[in-house]
Amino acid sequence: MPIITHILLYAAYAMVSLTVGLALNQVGGEELGSSILGGIALFSACAVTHAGISASSAAGRVNQAEKKIKVDMDRLRTAHREVAADIDAVQTRLDQMETQIAFGTAPAHSQLAPPIANNGSIELKLIDQIVDKLGAAMDARLGTLQSAGNITPINPTAARGPIDQVREALMENRVELHLQPIVQLPQRKTAFYEGFTRLKDASGRLILPTEFIPAAEQAGLMGTIDNVLLFRCVQIVRKLMKQDRRIGIFCNLSPAALADENFFPQFLDFMRENRDLAGSVIFEIPQDAYENRTSIEARAMGKLVDLGFRFSIDRVSNTEIDLPDLERSGVRYVKVAAGLLTDQILRQGMRPRSAITREIAATDIAAVFQRYGIDLIAERIESEDTVLEVLDLDVPFGQGHLFGAPRAIKESLMEETAPPREFYLKQTGRVG
Repeated sequence: MPIITHILLYAAYAMVSLTVGLALNQVGGEELGSSILGGIALFSACAVTHAGISASSAAGRVNQAEKKIKVDMDRLRTAHREVAADIDAVQTRLDQMETQIAFGTAPAHSQLAPPIANNGSIELKLIDQIVDKLGAAMDARLGTLQSAGNITPINPTAARGPIDQVREALMENRVELHLQPIVQLPQRKTAFYEGFTRLKDASGRLILPTEFIPAAEQAGLMGTIDNVLLFRCVQIVRKLMKQDRRIGIFCNLSPAALADENFFPQFLDFMRENRDLAGSVIFEIPQDAYENRTSIEARAMGKLVDLGFRFSIDRVSNTEIDLPDLERSGVRYVKVAAGLLTDQILRQGMRPRSAITREIAATDIAAVFQRYGIDLIAERIESEDTVLEVLDLDVPFGQGHLFGAPRAIKESLMEETAPPREFYLKQTGRVG
């Protein structure tokens, strides 16, 4: 019953109760207080009775719905058993055919006998038709139940967990490379690109890093994702070099990959084969991961540095960085959010740790970094005002949406630089 009907009925009960109370007072000679109490008692009785009837009606409808759902589920189970039986029969027939073909035991009069080879293909076509008919019958039965509103269609993408989505995206090569420019200041000429891996689900929706990174780490697939990113970056760098464009690419490298005994040796071999790109491929890890690196991770970094490759530190939260340590570890770039840089350097007076004992002016910070062979990159620049603040500090490079957001490379280039399927199979442990 609609709620408006309930409201109108309760209003009617109140009017009747009021009328009875007035009648008791005027006609019956009852006192006003007693008349009011009598009216309230009548209204309460009506309301309780109405509520009881409504509850009983609702319970009846729920019971009917449960019975209907049970009947529909029984029908679905029956349909499932019928289709399963049909499929089992077809599978049995296929097994018999395979056995006869494998061992040459098909009788002379059989449609599978070698002298009548075409008949075998005819039988296979007939079986395919049977399977198609079974599938159509099952779809029709499910469609009937769905149209009646008894079954909610299942979204295959939603049914799979994040780990399954990541693994499927890798196997189906739904991995994209997005590039964001890093510009030289103040000219704003593109000097580098930063590469980002983006995965897509079956519907073509981008899976956000906050979704796929935890799942990939849990499944031990971050090494594979890092390798895919690196593979594409290497191909892009080689294409740029053919065009005589000396532009480097920053590749994010997960800290766990450095300590992965299965991933890192393959990774190191690949980089050894491409050591001629040492000046153009820069590996990037977060400040926290760098400062808390284990001895295994430090040795892994050292092996890459020995090949001539260099590192960048990003996600900086503290500008009091040990510059001599960065220099020894092969770090040549440090990325700091522009807002954090101006706040800690200008307002809080924080300074990097170095061998310089004199007081360092804010405008000399970039020069101090460069003294240790390190260039500062101010990132997350989104306004012209921020550019002016960064220029006041003589920061040589900038990155942010003001200069360009991360964008997917061309579809043709995506296909051209895609790793072969064997690469994914090897990375996920399916072969080799």
